[in-house]
Amino acid sequence: MTRKGVQHRLTRVFLIQILFISFATVFGVWATAQIIEQVLVKEALIKEADHYWSLYDEDDDFPRPNTRHLLGLLVDPDTRDPVPEMLAERPDGYQRAQIGDQNPIVYIETRGDARLYLIFDEKRVSVLAFLFGILPLTAVLLVIYLTSFLGWRKSRALVSPLVQLSETLRHANVHDPVEARPDFSQVEAEPNSEASILMAALDAYADRLLRFVERERQFTRDASHELRTPLAVFRANLELLAKQVGDRPVISRMSDTVDDMEALVETLLLLARTEQQPIQEEDLVVNDVAVNLLDRLQPLAERKQIRLQVKQTALLTLTASETVLNIVFTNLVRNAINYSGSGQVTIVVAEDAVHVVDTGAGMDSEELARFLQPFERGNSKEGGHGLGLAIVQRLCERFDWHLDVASRPGKGTEVRVRFR
Repeated sequence: MTRKGVQHRLTRVFLIQILFISFATVFGVWATAQIIEQVLVKEALIKEADHYWSLYDEDDDFPRPNTRHLLGLLVDPDTRDPVPEMLAERPDGYQRAQIGDQNPIVYIETRGDARLYLIFDEKRVSVLAFLFGILPLTAVLLVIYLTSFLGWRKSRALVSPLVQLSETLRHANVHDPVEARPDFSQVEAEPNSEASILMAALDAYADRLLRFVERERQFTRDASHELRTPLAVFRANLELLAKQVGDRPVISRMSDTVDDMEALVETLLLLARTEQQPIQEEDLVVNDVAVNLLDRLQPLAERKQIRLQVKQTALLTLTASETVLNIVFTNLVRNAINYSGSGQVTIVVAEDAVHVVDTGAGMDSEELARFLQPFERGNSKEGGHGLGLAIVQRLCERFDWHLDVASRPGKGTEVRVRFR
């Protein structure tokens, strides 16, 4: 159970509640004891002394109070009760005094030649207070604690299915379509409860989502296979046409378009495969991949009058699929060549990233916000389908790479793929 989980917060709330009740009870008992001692007992002794003095004025031999809890001592010219020495030295007033091993409450008052000592034995009263006050209060506290504990147990039982449900969803492997469907068989929820309703809704949502993913993957796979044949036929006819009429700009543009379509179809097939089965990875030197890419795309750059170059600032090794790297770099470099217009495109191999930098027209903030969205082709007049960069982003997310884009109008665009 995490510290931010529902059960932890619920337990903390109940503990705070119990601590608050305990503190309030202890404070209430202490405050009550202080009120009894400082107000009630004091007022009672003062009234007792006034009552005795009124009787003393009528009869100076009137007996002093002598009850189970109160002892009165008098010292006057005719009467000298045995007053403890420590009390004789005390000033008048309400106070506590140490008499032997006891510490009773004492009220001393002097009138004329007479001095009255009232000694209150609070221990006997404390026993009564314990029997009729503390014990019932303890019973009430035990009932409150037991009720809080039962409420805590019931609350944990109610939220336990939700916690189990969240843990099941937390450990679901969303990257694997086969294991993406959560298994709710271990979640114990009462029928028609909120947790059971939520599980049913999530189960239905998972069904719809998996069916949608399967339809998308099936369509991508089938469409890619179906497009290969007409593309191959179209390329063969272009080659025959080029032999008959010669290499003309219109034929070159058509050939470039076929190259783009073949690369797109290959990418779609790769995406369909990687979602169904793991892709083979190997130790690669990214510098070699970049140089090979330069050789492969150099004819396209020359036809576009673009200077294509590779700049190596570090030796970058990586465990990845060479096919995936070629698709990512090819899409980025082709996009830079198609949208630069003129100038140069530089592939920079750094210590932990590859940069594709062009000197084209660049983009403003609005164009940059749409840059990675599907079917967005910018303001260039070049052909294209607007899918290349969206596919690059999807592949980078699939392999936990980071794709960063920076651009300024009139200064060009830089796309960076970070591998660490």
